[in-house]
Amino acid sequence: MTIDADQRLHALWQEVDLPERAYELALRRYEDLGEWLARPQSSLVAYDTHVFVQGSFAFGTPIRPVIEGEEFDLDFSCKLRSRISRQTHTQKQLKKLVGDELADYRTARGIQKPLTEKNRCWRLGYKDELPFHMDVVPGIRADDARRRVLSEAMQVMGIDAQLAQKVARRALWITDMQHKDYAQISDDWPSSNPGGYQLWFLSRMHGGVKRYLAEAQVDPAPVYRSKTPLQQVVQLLKRHRDVMFQDDSNRKPVSIILTTVAGGVYIAGESLSQTMRRVLQALDVARRSNTDFIHNPVNPAENFADRWTRPDCIHLQLKANFHRWIGEAMRDFGKILDGTDPRQVVESAEDAFKLTLPEAVRRRFGVIAGAPAIVRSVQLQGEPTRPWADR
Repeated sequence: MTIDADQRLHALWQEVDLPERAYELALRRYEDLGEWLARPQSSLVAYDTHVFVQGSFAFGTPIRPVIEGEEFDLDFSCKLRSRISRQTHTQKQLKKLVGDELADYRTARGIQKPLTEKNRCWRLGYKDELPFHMDVVPGIRADDARRRVLSEAMQVMGIDAQLAQKVARRALWITDMQHKDYAQISDDWPSSNPGGYQLWFLSRMHGGVKRYLAEAQVDPAPVYRSKTPLQQVVQLLKRHRDVMFQDDSNRKPVSIILTTVAGGVYIAGESLSQTMRRVLQALDVARRSNTDFIHNPVNPAENFADRWTRPDCIHLQLKANFHRWIGEAMRDFGKILDGTDPRQVVESAEDAFKLTLPEAVRRRFGVIAGAPAIVRSVQLQGEPTRPWADR
C-alpha cells in the first residue's frame, strides 16, 4: 500500500532537515562565543553583553545545503545592555567594540578565515565537522519610547497585548554601515527585533499565546527534538527554492518572507499536508494580489519585501522571481501531494528537491526500482533561458 500525502511530505522532510549533530555543533559554537564575550578579560564585560541565536537556527528551520560542502549560516545578535546608548556611542564605535573582541576570539580559537565586516554584521567563517559561518549583529537595547511604539503597532495589527509587550521588550538599535549617521552621534539608528520575531514565530507554532509564554525557551538557544508542521513546511519550501535558484542565489526569495507568510496562516493541530496546502494558498494569494509589501509582524512599519522596488535591486527582478517560484512550488508540491502514480511522484520529488531517495523510501512510495531524475528548463525573470535541475 502506498503512503499518503502526509507520509510523502514527512519522508521528503527527513531528507532535507539538518542532522541532529549539526544542531549540536551550532549550539556548541553559540555557547563558546557567549562564554568568550562574557569572560572577565573581555573588553565587553563592562557592557553586560548578551549573545543569542537568531534566524533559522532560532526557528528550527535550517536545511541541508543543496551543494555538498556549502557553508551553513549561523546568525547571532550581540546585545550590549548597559553603559552604552545612542547618546554615548556612534554605530561605528559599537561595531568596532564587538569586532575587536571577535578578532581576539578568532585568534584564540585558531580560525583561519579572516573576520569580514558586512553592512550590519561581522562574519566569521570556520569549520568543525561541518562548515559554518557566523554572522554577528551588534546592537543595544531600544528605549522605552520605541518599545511602546512597537507594542501599540502590533496590537493594532491584531497581536495579543501580552505577547506584543514581551516582543517589544526585545527590540534593538543596530548598526548599518550604509546609514547616513553611521559615524556620528545621533538618535537615528536602524531598528531590529530578531528576538521578538522569534517569540512571535514560536507563539504561532504553539497555537496559544498564554500556553506558549509559559513554556517559551528563548535563551539559551532552543533545541528542537521534534518539529511542528509549520517548521517542516518552511524547511521543505526553502529546499525547493534553493534548488530552483542554486545557480543564482541573489535572485531567490528571502527566507524571512517564506517564514512570515507560513507563520501568519498556520493553524496548530493541522496535519503536515494541510499546512502545506494552506501555506501554498497564502503564497498564491500574495502573488495574485501583486502586493509590494510583506510586513514584519513584530514591526508593521518594516517591509520585508523592500528590496523588490529598490533601485539597486531592480536588475534582480526579485518580485517577478518570487512570483515565478510560487508557481513552480504549487506545481511541484501539487504533484507530490495529489499524484496517483508512485513512480511519477518519486520523479517529481527527486527532481524538485535534487535528491536521490534511498531505496527504502522509494519502496514506501510504492516504487520498486530506481528512476532517473527529470531535468526541466526554468527561466528566471531578467535572465535568458537556462537549464535548471529543478528538483
